Amino acid sequence: MCGINGLIQFENMFSELELKNRVHVMNDQIVHRGPDAEGLFADTRCALGMRRLSIIDLATGNQPIWNERHDMVIVFNGELYNFRKLREQLVKKGHSFYTSSDTEVVLHGFEEYGPQFLTQMEGMFAFAIYDCRKREWYIARDRIGEKPLYYHQGKGYFIFGSELKSLVASGLVPMEIDRTALSRYFQLTYIPAPLSIYENVYKLVPGHWLKIDSSGKCIFEQYWDLDRNIGHDYGLSFAESKKKLREALFQSVEQRMVSDVPIGAFLSGGFDSSIIVGIMSHLSSQPVNTFTIGFKEKQYDESALANLVAKKNKTNHHVLTMDWDYVLSDLDTVLDNIDEPFGDSSLLATYAVSKMARKYVKVVLTGDAGDELFAGYNKYLISYYGQKYERIPMFIRKGLIEPFVHKLPVNSPIYRKANKVISASGKDLFSQHKQMMMLGFKEEEMHHLTKDGFVDDMQFIKDQYDYLDASDQAKTQYVDMKTVLEGDMLTKVDRASMLASVETRVPMLDTNVIELAFSMPDEFKINDKQRKIILKDTFKDLLPDELFHASKHGFGVPVGEWMRTVLRDKLSFYCNKDYILSQGLFNPAMVSSTAEEHLQNRRNRTSELWTFLVFQNWFEKMKNVKTTVNGLLFQTHCGGQKQHDESCLSKDFNGQNPVSPEE
Repeated sequence: MCGINGLIQFENMFSELELKNRVHVMNDQIVHRGPDAEGLFADTRCALGMRRLSIIDLATGNQPIWNERHDMVIVFNGELYNFRKLREQLVKKGHSFYTSSDTEVVLHGFEEYGPQFLTQMEGMFAFAIYDCRKREWYIARDRIGEKPLYYHQGKGYFIFGSELKSLVASGLVPMEIDRTALSRYFQLTYIPAPLSIYENVYKLVPGHWLKIDSSGKCIFEQYWDLDRNIGHDYGLSFAESKKKLREALFQSVEQRMVSDVPIGAFLSGGFDSSIIVGIMSHLSSQPVNTFTIGFKEKQYDESALANLVAKKNKTNHHVLTMDWDYVLSDLDTVLDNIDEPFGDSSLLATYAVSKMARKYVKVVLTGDAGDELFAGYNKYLISYYGQKYERIPMFIRKGLIEPFVHKLPVNSPIYRKANKVISASGKDLFSQHKQMMMLGFKEEEMHHLTKDGFVDDMQFIKDQYDYLDASDQAKTQYVDMKTVLEGDMLTKVDRASMLASVETRVPMLDTNVIELAFSMPDEFKINDKQRKIILKDTFKDLLPDELFHASKHGFGVPVGEWMRTVLRDKLSFYCNKDYILSQGLFNPAMVSSTAEEHLQNRRNRTSELWTFLVFQNWFEKMKNVKTTVNGLLFQTHCGGQKQHDESCLSKDFNGQNPVSPEE
């Protein structure tokens, strides 16, 4: 696990020294991703860099790594879980290895098969390979987007990195806000691939690879997606499906437990993380280290359930109870390191639990993706409740129920739940699901929020929805896998855990588990109000009985109450009319009315205001960013020297010279 960076040039804009210095500056921005070592390579065409968090092959796994002929080099972020099996196949084909790392397997696999090797890889990753002879570069990202990769193509150069801050630090990225990304952020509370907050800076879409030639021409290809007709010929019974699911998830967890450093698990008290911990405990000869966040606010606290799971599995359990004082110590650290606006407040809790885990382990397994794959979200019940509501005679709905609901305090939980059902009534399932995805400002509000009134139509969501030839329920889960997982859930866990220098692994995202889940009929996963039916039934022997009777909690943080109290001054500053007018982005009246509704407890506007506060904090930081690249370029270090000099150039991390393309 690490972070990677790179700068490719096509018009001889930079010397080798400057290429290497710029990438070193980029590396300095992501030391948290790889505090154990730095790797750098440069020649006249490009520089590649990485920061390493040592997990596999501690002794010889430093990067960049070369092939035998020394004409292909790689920087790799992530883990390849089936690398040992793939290595054996490559050895039989005549490849020789000088490390025991998974990174070298990826390089030899590309050397042997080209980009088709991606279909054989099981893992989470973002990597770049440079073919010195052909003067070509290949960049790829894992199937679902566990690992990030940003890129920007300018005139005469191409730049990429694991985090946006690295690209900004290079001094080569125009920092202009992308209006479409801004609209998506304020509606969804995150920015899904391929957009980033900056114009012409993109995230590589998961399941894709990109080839760059010496002229700067880019070719994008998709190497993985679900079969459009997945599930059409599914013929297994419920019992047979349970057996396959148990085998697949046990195998996935076992693969993800391979590590040369201590390993543990996040345990929320929900079904998914509890199942992962149960499997780990069955596979491990030692007690598993588990980590849980608790809250003083009981409506957010699941630590009691997590304690039951820990007790059942005899884990070494660690609990951190969060309150405002604890969050305050981390708030600026977290918000200043998100790179682009990200409105999921549970990022704060994820960082806190990651920081606690780092005291004991370097790697943790998580229960992420269970809701998307096995229909676990409350929002999947909107159709169920909507259909029941529509069976009520219209004169009762319109004459009694709706007038009564609209007289309730808009801040009450009953109003919020009932209003969701009423507003979704009569709509098709796609429109209902799209409505439930909009966690921030609603479309009609966006016209009044932004100064130019621009609202993205979110057509990409409909395109994803229409991709599968399947049921409406399967389509909604597919959209969540493609958009919500990549843009929100996986982004949150990656950024928070890596900020604490912890690697997270997601067993639910094994390719076999994903494809099996989407192959199953809907009724195996959801029926009436029952959710995750097959997942719960398959692993019920690993779970305390109490979990089956507990209501579902989201993994949230009480920022709504904090914005009325300890965060009130900060919110007020960012909502100030003069400040907003100076930005030229928002309408002060809309901002003011939204804030007043929440602060006066008339309406719960937690999600909208937190999304706004996070953006404003990011904007303030972005506004004050002064590019320091020019001052830093010749103050960096290479091999213990005070400055980069010619003796450092054209060498990989191990001090070897690359082959010239002409040789």
